[in-house]
Amino acid sequence: MTKHKGLLLAGDIGATKTVLALYETWPGQPLRQQTFRNAEFASFDELVERFLGAGAATPTAACLGVAGPVTADTVRMTNLDWKIEAAALKQRFGWSQVRLINDLVATAMGALQLQPADCTLLNPGEPREGAVMAVLAPGSGLGEAFLLPHRGGYLPFPSEGGHASFAPCNGEQIDLLTFMFRHHAHVSVEQVCSGLAIPKLFAFMATRQPVPDWLRQELIRAEDQTPVIVGAALAAIQGGRTCEVAVRTLELFVDILADEAANLALKTLALGGIFLGGGLAPRLQPFLERQRFLAAFARGNYRDMLGRIPVRIIRNPHTALLGAAACGASLVAGHDHQPLRC
Repeated sequence: MTKHKGLLLAGDIGATKTVLALYETWPGQPLRQQTFRNAEFASFDELVERFLGAGAATPTAACLGVAGPVTADTVRMTNLDWKIEAAALKQRFGWSQVRLINDLVATAMGALQLQPADCTLLNPGEPREGAVMAVLAPGSGLGEAFLLPHRGGYLPFPSEGGHASFAPCNGEQIDLLTFMFRHHAHVSVEQVCSGLAIPKLFAFMATRQPVPDWLRQELIRAEDQTPVIVGAALAAIQGGRTCEVAVRTLELFVDILADEAANLALKTLALGGIFLGGGLAPRLQPFLERQRFLAAFARGNYRDMLGRIPVRIIRNPHTALLGAAACGASLVAGHDHQPLRC
């Protein structure tokens, strides 16, 4: 492969899929972009080799957003048996610079790059200029991150808040926690507010609502029950077959999501706004109705303050990739760790 001076590899490495892109200029469109299913590769190195291809120009630097905590430039992925090391990537591919960042850091950085059309405004609020902003992203897991104002821009910080304890806020959720304790010694927010959680929420709701025979059969045949449950609920509220158990499952999910968004806002004082990202938030937009969301979000002693926080649903599926590219461009330019300006 031929090295291409200034060519940047940006990546969004999730639990189930990876998106890679090559950039020659930033901001700008990628020269090439491709999505891969992680299950088809034994390692991340193998995936990169497939993307770059034999004889193709190879980048000199890479910035990769990875679903997992970054420690000493190494990530052991949370929901995938991959270990990714910056030093090993440099040696194998001859890259001069490699930066690994948490995928939610990438999403937070990417949120600063979005245009108004890339988001749906759930609550206009009254954003406070120069205040903290935060990202809550339900996907396969539940990611959290926040952006601190610094020298006219923002610095992104990761969080593993999705693994904090789930705190129920009403009788139904207390019953859910009791149900979850039958199978788990510790119940985290991620276990009740993520793609992986939806079948568990459905199993709980099935103890309260009858499950239609047609749905029961679809779930038995399904390799992944989450899209079946989500599809049944969305179809039901859009005039399709009635499926109260699926609808109630997603209503419970949204209530927990709104409450956790409030928790994140309170812990970071994110008066500049909350972004709802990940793969599920835009998919579940028909269930993210403003009045219901705010009923769970704007509560407690600071309900008035919470009600003034803008909440946006990120609809651009490549937000984390944009954030990795922005971070990588700063790395290539020699401005690593400088604040991003929005």
